[in-house]
Amino acid sequence: MERVRLAGILHDIGKVAISDSILQKPGPLDDHEWALMRQHTEIGARILSSPDLADIREWVLASHERPDGTGYPRRLAGDEIPLEARILAVADAYEAMTADRVYRRAIGAGAAREELERCLGTQFDPDVV
Repeated sequence: MERVRLAGILHDIGKVAISDSILQKPGPLDDHEWALMRQHTEIGARILSSPDLADIREWVLASHERPDGTGYPRRLAGDEIPLEARILAVADAYEAMTADRVYRRAIGAGAAREELERCLGTQFDPDVV
């Protein structure tokens, strides 16, 4: 559990290499901007190159994979995605939905739970949700 907690803190560390103009953009990202944003998991995995962080590096790399195989960067599906990465994905999405962002206001906890449930099996692991 402590390693997953640490991974939760570090999961978006690769965003340090993403331009603030993308991270702080008040509107939708275009295709090019999304391509750059999707690189943050691989950048984060490279940053976490210490052998002591091998497990966390793998979870960070897989934290935007989806059970239906449409995630990134490797298009892993189902159990190919480490359980810890599936946990990170749900926690990250919940936090993102319940916090104000430059491009939208937060939604309530109930609406966030409904969205997690709506995306069961596609974006989020049903057992984790």
